[in-house]
Amino acid sequence: MKTWQKILSGIAVVAICAYAIAISLISNRQKDESVCRNADIIIADSTDRQMVGAVEIMQYLKKTGVSPVGKMREDIDYNEVEKRVSEHPMVESAECYSTLDGTTRIIIHQRVPVMRIITSDGNYFIDRNRQPMPVRSTTAAYVPVVTGRISRRMAQEEMFDFVGWLRDNSFWSAQIEQINVNSQMEIELTPRVGSGKILLGKLTDNYYPERMQRLYRLYTEGFQKSGWKEYREIDLRYDKQIVCRP
Repeated sequence: MKTWQKILSGIAVVAICAYAIAISLISNRQKDESVCRNADIIIADSTDRQMVGAVEIMQYLKKTGVSPVGKMREDIDYNEVEKRVSEHPMVESAECYSTLDGTTRIIIHQRVPVMRIITSDGNYFIDRNRQPMPVRSTTAAYVPVVTGRISRRMAQEEMFDFVGWLRDNSFWSAQIEQINVNSQMEIELTPRVGSGKILLGKLTDNYYPERMQRLYRLYTEGFQKSGWKEYREIDLRYDKQIVCRP
C-alpha cells in the first residue's frame, strides 16, 4: 500500500512540475508576443514624390526617443508616435497602430510642395497648405521656381493663388517654368520654350486670368502664322492689347 502511495506521490510531483514548466513557457511566450519586434513604416504616396524615406523615419523615431521597437505593446503611446512623426519637416500627417502580429505600423503622407522660392533671403518650398518647407539636397520636386523680390507673405498669399491657377490650367502648367518678381513688384514669366519674357503686371489687381487668356489666343491663333520665338518680350500689362517687342 505504501509503495502505491509513493508511486502516486511521485506522479503528482512530476505532474505539478510539468504544469509549472508549461505555465512558465506559456507566460514567457505571451510576454514575448506582447513585445513590439518591428516597425512597419509605409510612405503612402511614395510613387508620387520622394521627400522622405522609411529608413530616415526610423532613425528619427530613435533620435526622438519614441521608437516602439523593443517596447511592451501596452507601453507604446501610439498618439505620441503619430505626433512626433508629424513634426518631421517632410511629413504632412501620420497614422500609427498595432497589427494583430504585434507589429507597429506607421502610415505616412508626405508634404506636397507647389513652388520653390529662391531669393537673397532664403531658399525654400511652399507646400499645398501654404506653409514653408525646407529644400534638401536629397529630394527633388518639379514645381515652378519663383525668384526676385518675393516676401514670405506674398509667397503664401497671392503668389500661392497664382501658381494654383497655373497648375489647374493644363496649357500654362506645361508652358511656364519660372516666375520672377521684379523691383516694381510686377510678374515676369519665363516659358519653357524660347528665350522671351512675358510681362504680366501685378498680381494684386487680379487681372491675370483675363491677360493670360489673351495670351493663350495669341499663342494658338496669332503665333501660328507669325511665330513667337523672335520676340524678346511679350507685354500683357495694357488693357485689351498685347505688345510684342522683338
